[in-house]
Amino acid sequence: MSLRVNKKVQEGIKKRYKPLVIKKQHIMIAFIILIISFFIDIKRIIVLVALCVINTILLSLDRYISLPVDLEFSTFSAISFAIVYDLKWGLVAGILTKVVTMAYNANVRADHFFMMGGYSMAAVIAAIMTPGFNIITIGIVATIIVNIYIVFVSIYITNLYPVEIIMYGFSNFMFNIFLFVAFSEPLLFIMGL
Repeated sequence: MSLRVNKKVQEGIKKRYKPLVIKKQHIMIAFIILIISFFIDIKRIIVLVALCVINTILLSLDRYISLPVDLEFSTFSAISFAIVYDLKWGLVAGILTKVVTMAYNANVRADHFFMMGGYSMAAVIAAIMTPGFNIITIGIVATIIVNIYIVFVSIYITNLYPVEIIMYGFSNFMFNIFLFVAFSEPLLFIMGL
């Protein structure tokens, strides 16, 4: 009995299944991550990349919703990394989550750099408060301070109405409180494994 396949069956298979195409860029990224993993705990990189992706998705949706809301993972990332690892990692997480989003959305504004300053401030606050407080308390205190800073920056940098600035600040505050209450302990557990 012959194992030859009918031409019609072969064409049907070709239509349903596309060949796997691996781009050189993806191979290079995987190779760079492999090399970095010899020097840095790969789990940190994986968690950081995941938080960058989530932040980018959230802030990309902002283009389609014309509401003054600020839902971001940068503050949460900066504080979590500063608590689990150290201040340097907190700064990297806060800044990188914003830079990746800006690059992906091809949207760079002056206030984004001030926001990165706020995320850096959150990491510093977390590093200072870590020995004596839990992550939820640190998250709430840092979020309040960062949002006050962002409100003042927004008043002088952006052309937003005061009501919009308040709505951005309030939505960011409430979202970060939700993140810290609901997800900080599980994330710290995953990061600490």
